[in-house]
Amino acid sequence: MIDFSNTQLDKLIVHRVGNQLRDEKYFVSEHLIDVDEALNDLLIKYFCKSFIAYTETFHFVHNLELAYNEINGIVKNIFDSPEIFYKNSVSILKHLYEQSNHPHIKSGDLFVCVFKNIIFNNEEVSAIAIFKSENTNQIIINKETGISIKKIDKGCLILNTEPKDGYRILSIDNNSYDAEYWKKNFLSIDFIKDDNFETKNYINLCKSFAKEIIAKEVGKKEQIDFLSQSVNYFENNEHADTDDFNQTIFGDDETINKFNTYKAKYEEENDLQIAEDFEISKSVLKKQKRTIKNFIKLDTNIQIKLDFKDPDASNKFVEKGFDKKKNMYFYKVFFNNEIN
Repeated sequence: MIDFSNTQLDKLIVHRVGNQLRDEKYFVSEHLIDVDEALNDLLIKYFCKSFIAYTETFHFVHNLELAYNEINGIVKNIFDSPEIFYKNSVSILKHLYEQSNHPHIKSGDLFVCVFKNIIFNNEEVSAIAIFKSENTNQIIINKETGISIKKIDKGCLILNTEPKDGYRILSIDNNSYDAEYWKKNFLSIDFIKDDNFETKNYINLCKSFAKEIIAKEVGKKEQIDFLSQSVNYFENNEHADTDDFNQTIFGDDETINKFNTYKAKYEEENDLQIAEDFEISKSVLKKQKRTIKNFIKLDTNIQIKLDFKDPDASNKFVEKGFDKKKNMYFYKVFFNNEIN
């Protein structure tokens, strides 16, 4: 849980970073931006909006030891010695510039901020925010019109808690063409393996199994049936257990073995170790549920939508068959009344 209701923007500076590969330079701002009350409220809303509904938490990592993570060291300096914020913001800029060496990476404005009075997991903490906004030709902060949240391409909020474990970090990345640039190369962060992480992993496993195995071997209707039943399981339980899930959803040993075999392959391909049991994160479930397609799209320009509210409805009221005269498949749908 995170709460920004009493948050204050303590420090703000805006630099500019180019693409090193294209021989673009970086530009260092000469001074911090003076933040009055109106600008404070605007920028808190602007910077923090993306993190209100977060479901994933990260921390700084390094393959040798945490002390070698450059951004971790810089933000520690800022937390420990706020008076050298300016110098450390330039260090962040230079480190980002060193990672800006892919042809797809765009130049942009780099915002470095310090926030005070954020409530995170019932603890009041300060935080350092780093945002990159691309596709802008000049730095403009306008109190009347503001800055469009759509211009924030990448950002992170580094919360001053659990410093020995690489802090707690929330991150956004709205671009897909440079996936490793922000989280891996610049920040070097990894997921905190909590219930949010485990819930998302298991739902993604179910989505992948439904698409790669059920849809191909049985059909789209059965794919949606499985996902509907899986969602229903997560909605009606507080705790997930692999054995209980298998018996509830599948029941027969043959399908359970097929699912477990696929799970092992999925873990290897994605370098994951999916937990055998975990507390179900309802916020993650709600977010993931919106990404699951619950309709069958046919080549006759007709779509059949199946409601997840009743996971047994399609089994009871939808039948698939084959018409030999037309040489076409068909769905038969049973109902009592049409609902406006």
